Amino acid sequence: MIMHSTYFKLKNGSSQDTRESYMGACREYLSASKGMMSFWVGERAVGAERPVNDRNFDIAMHQVFLNKDAFERYNGQDPRHDQFVAEVDRWAAGTTRRVLDSYLNHLFIGGPNSSGPQEVAADGSLPVRVMHSVYFALTDKSDKSRAGFKDICLKLLSNHDGQCVFAIGDCANPLNRPVNVENFDVAVDTEWASPEALQRYSNSARHQDFFPATKGMLANTYVFDSVLRYEKNDWVYRP
Repeated sequence: MIMHSTYFKLKNGSSQDTRESYMGACREYLSASKGMMSFWVGERAVGAERPVNDRNFDIAMHQVFLNKDAFERYNGQDPRHDQFVAEVDRWAAGTTRRVLDSYLNHLFIGGPNSSGPQEVAADGSLPVRVMHSVYFALTDKSDKSRAGFKDICLKLLSNHDGQCVFAIGDCANPLNRPVNVENFDVAVDTEWASPEALQRYSNSARHQDFFPATKGMLANTYVFDSVLRYEKNDWVYRP
């Protein structure tokens, strides 16, 4: 499977209306394609960023494709993808994007906070969830080193309370697309039931154990946090 993550920087990103319209266009045109298994869209989380967080984006979109054929069909043969480009170019001209793709080794979705139908509160609001995406550049880029690092991630970063999704994979650099950012080796994407759940995870003993366990293994770490405000008809996983 391929995790396809796109980070959009809007020319007029300070406008909430523009961000909402852009996310609406993502939902309308980009949320379903043959072989697309998952779709998430949200805006950059603000107010709780750590120094390591990337702030140079307004909208984050994540999609999981069953395989490379499904991914290439979406990019080259799905007319709605072209409709999206034409639509947003009219009112969000100047938008730039960075794409970070990974070949997934593991994708866990489940548990009491799993993605799926969203519970609607009495006032009609839906849960606010957070997508926490971390891209790791390793000092030793060998297959053995990468496999060992992923084992540590699986042991210490997965299966936490409040974790709805855990995905881990290798940089999909063989895709060789001009828009792709390929300065990482391993990607870990996690979705959290609330901002508080992400904070508890960050402070947890297992998460803190990750840092001494990977000492000397990391050249750089890139973090992207986005807030997911689901619409009533959104779907986030299609098995």
